[in-house]
Amino acid sequence: MSKPPAFTVTVATVFAVLFAFQGILLAMPIRFLAWNDEIAARKIGFQSGKGVSELEDLHPYARSKPFDGSVGETPLLLVASDRKSADGKPVTVEIKIASGVTSPLVIILPDPKHPSGLRTFAIEDSPGNFAWGSVRFINATGKHLLFRCDKTITDLPGSWNPVDIAPGGAARNMIVQAVAKDDLKDILYSGVWEHSPEIRNLVIVVPGADVRTGVVDFKTIPEDRRILALDAASKE
Repeated sequence: MSKPPAFTVTVATVFAVLFAFQGILLAMPIRFLAWNDEIAARKIGFQSGKGVSELEDLHPYARSKPFDGSVGETPLLLVASDRKSADGKPVTVEIKIASGVTSPLVIILPDPKHPSGLRTFAIEDSPGNFAWGSVRFINATGKHLLFRCDKTITDLPGSWNPVDIAPGGAARNMIVQAVAKDDLKDILYSGVWEHSPEIRNLVIVVPGADVRTGVVDFKTIPEDRRILALDAASKE
C-alpha cells in the first residue's frame, strides 16, 4: 500500500493539534454562589458537556468547589431538580458567560418570572483578574454610590458591572463610608473593615433591610489564599 502524500499527513496533523488546542481553551473551572439561604437550600444541578452534577455545597457567603465547565456543543445549564416542566423533566436555566472569561463565578439569583425561579449572573473570578488583597464591588442597589476607603473615593455606578479597589500595603483596619452620589451629606454606611494582602473580598452592595442600620448593606464573600494553599497541600 502506498503512503499518503506528505502534505495530507501534515494537514491532518495540523487540524488534530488545532482541535486539541481548542478543547483546552474551552475547558474552565466554574464555581457557584447562592444569592440567599432559600436558594442554597434548593436542589439544583449543573449540566455541562460531561453530564449533570448536583450542587451540594451552595452557600450565600462562600464559593462552591470548582466544577468542570468545559464548553462544547451542549450549553451550560442550571438544572432545577425541584421544579418540573410540562413533560415531567427538571426545568433548566442557561448559564451565559461572556467571551474571554476563564474562571467564572456564577451567582444564582431568584427570578419569580422564570419557571425555575432562578436566573444567573456570571463574573470573572480568576486571581489574575481579581487580585489578592483587593475588593471587588457589585452594586445591586440601582443607586449611584460613592465608596470611601481610607482616603480613596471610588465611584460605584448603579449597575452590576464589577468595580475593583486595591487598598495595598500591609494588613490593617480601614475606615470606610458610602454615600449616594446625588446626596453627599447623608452617610448611608460607615464602618471599619479589615484589609489583608492574603485575602480578596467580593462585596455585593444591596438595599438595607433595616432602616436603623442604614440604606445599604454589604454582603462580603471572602477568599483567603493561605487556606486554599492548605487545602491543595492536603490533597497531594
